Amino acid sequence: MRAAPAYPDLAPGERALAETPLGGATAVLTDRRLVVTGRDFEQSLPLAHVALVRVRFERTGRAIAFGVGLLLAAAVLFAAASPLRALLLNQSVSLEPAATEERSANAQSGAAGGIASGMQRILGALAAIVGLFPVAAWLLLAVGGLRIALGVVGRTVVTVAAGGAEVEFAQRGNSRPLHEFVAEVGRQLPGPRR
Repeated sequence: MRAAPAYPDLAPGERALAETPLGGATAVLTDRRLVVTGRDFEQSLPLAHVALVRVRFERTGRAIAFGVGLLLAAAVLFAAASPLRALLLNQSVSLEPAATEERSANAQSGAAGGIASGMQRILGALAAIVGLFPVAAWLLLAVGGLRIALGVVGRTVVTVAAGGAEVEFAQRGNSRPLHEFVAEVGRQLPGPRR
């Protein structure tokens, strides 16, 4: 079960005008400030210091491109696994006559295995590693698909310019409540005095 998002402590007499959830955090607009509170942080900006609030929806092209790259890597691993494993095993089998000869010669002299036996072990280990390529390919396929999906879903990003600094917070997807929250923040900002 997911824990409830954190909520800021309000000062006496301070009242909340609008709020919106941000995953594990909450953004709250009060009559005095804009507060973003998470499980282990709280960021507060007095409304008098807020110069600009922007909201935008963006599809993250980098996530999509990275996901496509992972899918291509998975395709390469799927395509290469079987032929490469067969090649390594065939090379190991072709070394069998030489390894047998070395073993019989070493049995008489009491020496350890030779070059052909060592190469057979190395080729067998490499074939076992290549045998894991399909598992790695399935993982790349899953992660690549997830990255593409997250890139297509996009995110809504809010930028708050206050006191010479910018603060950004985001939520996955095109969040209508976040757009409405920013519109309310814009209405509450102090305007020029006449």
